[in-house]
Amino acid sequence: MNTIDVLIVVDVQGALAGSLQDNVYLIDTNKHVGSGSEGQAELKTVCKDGQVINWSVTPVSPSSDVNITRFTGQMIADEICVPTPVTALGVTYWTARVEARGTTGAQQYSVELTMDGKAMSFDPFLSIGG
Repeated sequence: MNTIDVLIVVDVQGALAGSLQDNVYLIDTNKHVGSGSEGQAELKTVCKDGQVINWSVTPVSPSSDVNITRFTGQMIADEICVPTPVTALGVTYWTARVEARGTTGAQQYSVELTMDGKAMSFDPFLSIGG
């Protein structure tokens, strides 16, 4: 099974001045598999039981700073996918294995980001196939 990488891109100045929901853009490496809502806050990452998903974050402006603080929501509460931070080669990303245990369909989760000491969150989805 292939690993899925999810990139979270944030316009930090826009988020701090307004809302994170309108200033966060997600893409993943599924390509032809068919994840939905790419380039938006509510990415629907298509995945299967046993796949590993990695999340990383980057600001649009190189002078901004943004970090993933934690994950919460349905997928965490149901223990479907519980990301933990990993640091490799000086870069921190979050990783987890999908452990669906028969669960299929949409699992919403929240990603909390910290920007200039302020925590904000948004709510994408996993779309677990059978």
